[in-house]
Amino acid sequence: MGHHPDRVVLTVDAVITDGEGRVLVMERGTDPFRGTWVFPGGLVDPGETVEQACIREVREELGLDVKLTGLIGIYSEPGRDPRGSFVSIAFRAEIVDGTPIISPEASAYRWLDTNEEVPMGFDHARILADHRAQMRAW
Repeated sequence: MGHHPDRVVLTVDAVITDGEGRVLVMERGTDPFRGTWVFPGGLVDPGETVEQACIREVREELGLDVKLTGLIGIYSEPGRDPRGSFVSIAFRAEIVDGTPIISPEASAYRWLDTNEEVPMGFDHARILADHRAQMRAW
């Protein structure tokens, strides 16, 4: 991903849910925040939509085909990523096909129960809290 101190970089994150309201998190295999739990995601490439990027990143990192079911929010707090100004669009998603796999970026994965907390990297604990608040509001 590299450092981009001189510009804003657009990224996406996917909060994958199942029928029981659990969410899928992966243990980050790379720095920064190696060893913490995060949502799958990454950089939006030139020539793709944010939705396409989100679906691609989940496929690359976890081997899953997902459909996006909603927007959780846009996260742009300065300092949320030590590598520079990374703005993330967080989507809610559901699995269409596949079983999660381990990859260089995802050294483990697990489903979090509705109220379960784990140490999370970046500002993903905030994304998770926002997702849960939206689910309760429905």
